[in-house]
Amino acid sequence: MQHQIRQAGLHDRNEVGRLFNEYRMFYNQNADIEAARQYIKERLERHESVILVAETDVESDHGTDESKGMPISSSLHYTGFVQLYPSFSSVSLGPIWVLNDLFVHPDYRQQGIARKLLQAAKRLASERGVLRISLSTELSNKQAQALYESEGYARDTKFMYYELYV
Repeated sequence: MQHQIRQAGLHDRNEVGRLFNEYRMFYNQNADIEAARQYIKERLERHESVILVAETDVESDHGTDESKGMPISSSLHYTGFVQLYPSFSSVSLGPIWVLNDLFVHPDYRQQGIARKLLQAAKRLASERGVLRISLSTELSNKQAQALYESEGYARDTKFMYYELYV
């Protein structure tokens, strides 16, 4: 299986919205595919987020072309995404990104897709002059923490974060 990472466009809203709906369900939200698709559509239309999507080339079971030893047909499946929200650092006087959402469909986990999404986000941020990528994860999510740390993310030891729900 080949995994490709690319920036999502408006034409990807339905499939990215499907994955986004599954991501939300992972966090115990009710399924709402239409609301998820609308949310993704609005972020893309308004340029309020950067979304990278993983596509996996899945061979269909139609046999092989004996002369080439290749599958007769294959298709691309959307298997994961990362969503980054642009922001700014007043102290550093430059742009930053908040990595808010990272999701790989359960059928495609443990294949390096999340790592490829993180690496692609880092490359794109560097190309665009982004100073840093920030993220948060649940304290209990040791697997994600290990992945982030293996990709160079460092746990913040200087600041305490607060939230106010309004």
